[in-house]
Amino acid sequence: MFAALAVSRFVEDATGWSIRKFVRTARRYRTVKIRLGQHQLTAEDPLPAHLREALAQINRTAPH
Repeated sequence: MFAALAVSRFVEDATGWSIRKFVRTARRYRTVKIRLGQHQLTAEDPLPAHLREALAQINRTAPH
């Protein structure tokens, strides 16, 4: 529970979004990978600009 709280606070601080807004926005986007014999197909919706920017902010502020 403490880890989830820490991650939530980090996301909120990094993006300025509430964790509720972040989860509701991000959960709509998924990547599906399908293997057909030797071939692999990937299907995904492109992320909207505001979500890409929020993810970039998280990556910039994440400890490396």
